[in-house]
Amino acid sequence: MAARDRGDVAARERAHFEAIAAAHEGLYWAERAPAAARRRALRGARLVVATALADGSGTGRRILDIGCGTAEYTREIARRTAATVVAVDVAPLVVAQARPTVPANVRLGAADVEALPFASASFDAVVGNAVLHHLRLEHTVPELLRVLKSGGRFCFAEPNLLNPQVFLERRIGWLGRWLENSPDETAFVRWRLARTLAALGLVDVAIRPFDFLYPLTPRPLVAAVERVGRVLERTPLVAEIAGSLLVTARKR
Repeated sequence: MAARDRGDVAARERAHFEAIAAAHEGLYWAERAPAAARRRALRGARLVVATALADGSGTGRRILDIGCGTAEYTREIARRTAATVVAVDVAPLVVAQARPTVPANVRLGAADVEALPFASASFDAVVGNAVLHHLRLEHTVPELLRVLKSGGRFCFAEPNLLNPQVFLERRIGWLGRWLENSPDETAFVRWRLARTLAALGLVDVAIRPFDFLYPLTPRPLVAAVERVGRVLERTPLVAEIAGSLLVTARKR
């Protein structure tokens, strides 16, 4: 695969998401689906627990949320922690759309994650929902490590390439475009991603599949499907085709 130019990638991602934000309330079709609110709650809870900054544990701490988009997950994370959540996205127009909706412990801004405007060792955790698969990890991860404190947590939810729908989206061009995938996004196989993150300097890397609550699940069935999903997440082999991966690690 040819190397991707940082400027080209950032420009394409910015244009893609600003166009979607202008046309829809949510940046992803899944965020406009019946099960969206419950999925956000479940995912946000996992991310905050992984930071070890849930509730009062976050007092006086700072979390960096990258690729925040219109702040759906930023709001979910912020309400579960006393930490200050600094949320950034590459698309200024998307950030501007989100700004009036965030709680008091959130600070929003536009930034390039390969050149963050923050001092070194200034965050206790870095989080994101469905963002790493849009980025050049070899450039992004070192920058995230720079702004993390020693022992700081690295916590992300990312698409699982072994999930049948995710696999087809990434392999069939028209399907990906129909589902509003951006031009440069990919998805991850957890073993490969773990090796990549370890090679880039993260320690205690752990990646596990989760998420069998499909976005289009009718609202009356969400609770039942969630219960079944929890069983499937604990079932060997079956768990490997879950929709998402929970990625946790820390800076040495």
